[in-house]
Amino acid sequence: MKRLLVIFVLLLFFAVVIATVGVLLSRGGATLPGEKIITLQLDRPLHDYLEAPSFSWIRRGSPQSLADLWIGLTQARNDPQVLGLSLYLSNARFGFGKAQELRSLLQSFRQSDKFVKCFLETAGEGTNGTLAYYLVSACDHITLAPLGDMNLVGLYSDAYFLRGTLDKLKIETDFSHAGQYKSAAEQFTNTAHSPAAEEALSSVLDDLFSQIVSAIAEDRDLTPETVRDLIDRAPLTAEEALKEGLVDSLGYPDEYEESLSDFSTEEPRLVSLSDYASPGRSPTGDRVAVVFAQGTIVRGSNGTDPWSQQRYVGSETLATILRELAEDSGVAAVVLRIDSPGGSALASDLMLREVVRLAERKPVVVSMSDVAASGGYYIASKASGIVAEPATITGSIGVVGGKFVLRQFQEDLLGITHDTLKRGANADFFSTLDHFSPQQAELYERLMLRIYEAFVGHVADGREMTREAVDTVAQGRIWTGRQALEHGLVDQLGGLDTALDLARQKAGLKPEEATAIDFYPRPPSLMDFLSRNLEPFLGRPSAESLLLRSLPSAPMPLELPPELLESVLAVD
Repeated sequence: MKRLLVIFVLLLFFAVVIATVGVLLSRGGATLPGEKIITLQLDRPLHDYLEAPSFSWIRRGSPQSLADLWIGLTQARNDPQVLGLSLYLSNARFGFGKAQELRSLLQSFRQSDKFVKCFLETAGEGTNGTLAYYLVSACDHITLAPLGDMNLVGLYSDAYFLRGTLDKLKIETDFSHAGQYKSAAEQFTNTAHSPAAEEALSSVLDDLFSQIVSAIAEDRDLTPETVRDLIDRAPLTAEEALKEGLVDSLGYPDEYEESLSDFSTEEPRLVSLSDYASPGRSPTGDRVAVVFAQGTIVRGSNGTDPWSQQRYVGSETLATILRELAEDSGVAAVVLRIDSPGGSALASDLMLREVVRLAERKPVVVSMSDVAASGGYYIASKASGIVAEPATITGSIGVVGGKFVLRQFQEDLLGITHDTLKRGANADFFSTLDHFSPQQAELYERLMLRIYEAFVGHVADGREMTREAVDTVAQGRIWTGRQALEHGLVDQLGGLDTALDLARQKAGLKPEEATAIDFYPRPPSLMDFLSRNLEPFLGRPSAESLLLRSLPSAPMPLELPPELLESVLAVD
């Protein structure tokens, strides 16, 4: 029986290897001669980068990371045999920062004298379709399904508060924050937004709404007033969207695909972007490394929660990569791509130290994705340059922490009793049974202020601002990338292309020089996947990720409240 099992495993292993090699050899879309139309379907969540191994032979189709899209579209826009791009949008499952990155890639295609046609199944089906339409408005021709909706209804923010629930459960709170706008704990301490939190959130929504309106107006040759009026009248039917100039035609997928032949004198080949893009890049010559830091900031290694799919960027993982790049003489500059709401203050500080050490040897330019706030901004603060999308959520320079007080919940509702002993005046400092004593509360405030002052100091040093100037725009307040530029928190607006150009410039490389791009962390090989401990790639212990990371606790986090992120990043 054991021998049969061993034979079965070996046969399975060789089958996987043979299938993988066959798929790799068949990926020849970019090398076959003749006119091509690149096709891209967006129907899954889009992350900046996939660190885990990608087995495209299991499910062939569109790339699933922004890094893959960037590689493929950058190659295709410079390929004279590529006539244009066909984008099929099923679902827009990403934030406004990534949407702006994608819009820039589409616009660069059009600037290369190539067409960009889009098929939109629906701009929301029983949901808000603003983000979906905002993306496809960058196309030069939009086809909408005849029964598709145009739910261009604007931005909607709904944060939930648990104070009433905790009262019913007899759970008390003991939270503190440094920065009047630092509102992460309000979900547990309030029944509604504080005036400061409402002010900050309203400002961000106003700016995002303005960006959406102006972009749609420019792309569709409409006035901003007309776009605002259409948003106020939405939801619209497909026929109304066509009449108002929001789309160019109505049709079914087969009719849309047939129309692509109008762009060529011969029958063009449709090549999916995943088949077109070459899988590797030449390591020769000067290189620019792009390092992805995506997810909640934690001590330790990178990982993904297997249940919630929440991502973590670990201080040890990032430190190892940055140290290796510092020693690599072939790497001329580094772009640190951040998509993080923050996390552990200590982990953020450890990461910043490695960014500073690397920046002493070669340029480190930060590229901000959907969000680079709180701890996400902390690790960016001393980079050689910072680039953000206009819609990036950043700032939140502040700190919040505290604990739940569970004595009444345990004793009155669960019947649990406690008989505690302690040695040391503050041995119960981190206990969740009782509130901080007045002396402990004063000590905790001092610890919070220490973190805040360190944060402000790093920003002041990195951005060459006075501490007073930083404090004015800090206080835990969030900003869009466009607002952050006005306040001196970032250097330029743009995406990965802009950050790479800035990195090359700071490294003294000429714009016309061909520079290889390497992405980090490197995904494990097939052999790694079969033989190594894949916990750093595929997940973290469920007890740690689901229990210890699910509730606020006494250590001081630098993190945006989850409900705020849901409000400003997800609109459906």
